[in-house]
Amino acid sequence: MIPEHSISSGTYMSILYRLFFARRWWLLLLPVVVCLGLAAIDSRFAYVALIVAMAMVMISLPILYYYALTPESRWSILEKTATITSAGLQLDFSSEKMQQHVIPWSDIASTTALSNCLVLRFKKNSYTFLAMPLSVFAGNEEELRQFVLEIRQHLGQ
Repeated sequence: MIPEHSISSGTYMSILYRLFFARRWWLLLLPVVVCLGLAAIDSRFAYVALIVAMAMVMISLPILYYYALTPESRWSILEKTATITSAGLQLDFSSEKMQQHVIPWSDIASTTALSNCLVLRFKKNSYTFLAMPLSVFAGNEEELRQFVLEIRQHLGQ
């Protein structure tokens, strides 16, 4: 069971996939396209294209898991309460193992909505982010809008 104020690891990975492949999709397709182009010379390159496609998927998995195992990824997955303060976004975790953490406003690059989550991207790395489920706002669009406006105000957006 997924707690109310957290997301599943699957949702976290799907957001990470979107962010990673939005910029690097052509790197995965380039070897496949080259092999398909060579298939005009020799039809066996079509089989090589399939093998290369599978290899590119296998190569991308460790890269994505590297980014999924950052300390910031725990912030998204664990149950928490987020509060806007003048110093930054304060996260209070329900787990005794995690302590209270404040994310300074200077560490947050932008906000977007992906996979029914509000995603706060960090400046530290383009693939580190905090994902908060939109279900936390329980259908209260005014509260969500106010929350996003306050964050953007602190970010100067």
